[in-house]
Order: sequence, then C-alpha cells, then structure tokens
Amino acid sequence: MIVVLIGDSDFEKERLIEQFLQKTLGDRKDDPLARKIIFANDSNIPSVADAVIEACDSCSLFASEQTVVVRKGETLKADDASAIESWLKTNPDANLLLEFEKLLKTSKLYKALAGLSKIKECKSPREYEMPQWITTHCETNLGRRIEPLAAEYVSNALGNNQALVDAELQKILTLDPNGKNISLEQAKLMIAPQREIAAFEIRESFGNHDPIAYTQKLRELLDSGVEGIKIIATLEAYAVRLLHINTMLKRNMAVKDIAAALGANLWLFEKKLNEPRMARNWSSTRLCRVIKRLGELDSDIKNGRCESRMGLELSLAALVIA
Repeated sequence: MIVVLIGDSDFEKERLIEQFLQKTLGDRKDDPLARKIIFANDSNIPSVADAVIEACDSCSLFASEQTVVVRKGETLKADDASAIESWLKTNPDANLLLEFEKLLKTSKLYKALAGLSKIKECKSPREYEMPQWITTHCETNLGRRIEPLAAEYVSNALGNNQALVDAELQKILTLDPNGKNISLEQAKLMIAPQREIAAFEIRESFGNHDPIAYTQKLRELLDSGVEGIKIIATLEAYAVRLLHINTMLKRNMAVKDIAAALGANLWLFEKKLNEPRMARNWSSTRLCRVIKRLGELDSDIKNGRCESRMGLELSLAALVIA
C-alpha cells in the first residue's frame, strides 16, 4: 500500500500517518524494527532514494517487511525523485507513505504516484472554514456532535490552529465522557479563549452598515484596551468575506450553495448571522475601497505612522460613515 499526503496541515498529516502505521503494523506500530522513518532533507543520507527503496525491499528479523514513512518529501533532490519515479514503474509491493508540503501535479513523480497510490490532500482550513471543520472533526474523528454556535465559539476563541482546537475538544470529551453533543454553554465553560475575540463583536454593526452602533462599538473596544491592529484584522477578514458573498449573490447562487462554498452552517449563515443580508448592505465597489483602506491602516500601524488613537478611531469610523 502506497499513500501520499500533500498539503500544509501538519495536524492532518500527523493524524493520517498514525492511521497508516496502525493499519499496516497494528500492535507493532511503535516497534522501531518494523517501521522506518526517513527525512528527505537528512544530509547524513547519501541517497534518499536508495534508502527508501532498500527499506521497502528489506525485512527485519521479526517482520516479513518494513513500513516506510518519508517526511519532507518536497525537499527531495532531482536525482532522488527521478530514482523513486523509476522504481515506482516496477509496481513495488511496499508499505510506503510519502509526505509533501507541495508536489506539482505536472511533475513526473506525481504522475508516477497517481497511478499506484492513494493521494490525500491535507490543506489547512482557512479561518472562515474552521466552524465547518470543527463540526466535521467532532462527528468523524471524535464521535460527538457539536452545536453550530458552539463550533463558531470554538473557532473564534482558538483560531485555525487545528492541533490546539483538537486538544481543547479532547479536554471536553475527557471531562464529560458520556456526553452526546457539545453545547455552546459547555464550550464556553471548558474552553478559555486563547486569543482576543472581543474584536469580533464589531462585525454585526459593520455588516449592518449602522454608523451609530458601529462607532459606539468601536469606541467601546478601544476603551477596553483592544488593539487597533486586531480590530483592523477582524474588519478586513469580514469585509473580504462579505465581498465573496456579494459576488456569489450577484451570480444568483442559492443561499445554501453559498453557505456550502464558505464551509458555513446554513442556519447560522442565513438565520442567526444573516450574512446574505449584510452582504447586500454593501456594494462590491465600496467593500473593495474598505479593504484597500484597511490594508493601508494596517501598514501605517506596523510602520509607526499612526501616532494617535484619535486618528485611528476617525479613520476606522470613516469606513462606515463616509
């Protein structure tokens, strides 16, 4: 069995590597004599290709074959990639997993692997995709349902660090082993925010294009010590999201299809947050101007050109008032 993992999600790749070792070796998955881990960027190995081929073709004193895992495959030298490609043409009977951060589909190695292996994409979810990822991860890998609002809270509290999210969800399962679903109340009780989520409170008034509520919330956040850079990041991410929704609405896409494209829960997207209506409150041209201006403000702060809180507050207020 040959498996290929491609992508930037270390969490997903580690999980799938563990599954691969469990499937091929069973109780012996931790036996160093039954498995071999090869790093393609290991300078102490004269030829990574030779090491891989030899390990796949050899056996230990206690096993008829070895399971081989190649890490950092994107660092393979051209000669090694070519040698492995040629070896694959012999249709080897091997237990081999190759892990890449990137591998072009047009490359000869990819084409050789495509005909013999299971290729799995391991892409890190974007921030707006996290609630859907959390829902799927809970049901598929943790065996427990999670309420849509709870998934949204966990996403806002922890961001898109999959390993951190998984660890916090595992904590809930440990503390409540007999529960059937994770509620919003339970998530708030057991998961402390690992990042500043207060800035997310400004999205509603911004989306509603309500100048009074927006400026009040903006001042409230700044008075409570929320950094301007975090407010800008929140507004920029949300403006981009509204622009995507706006564009899809103009293409006459159904709301359920837009929610699916964004990886959002339909009820949360349409009823609770009412993002289609918020997207309609803004024109595409206006959103583009807002996104451009937020980028400029972000640059000004990082380069020390935004000297006063008053100047920042006026600049952010102008996004909705102007």
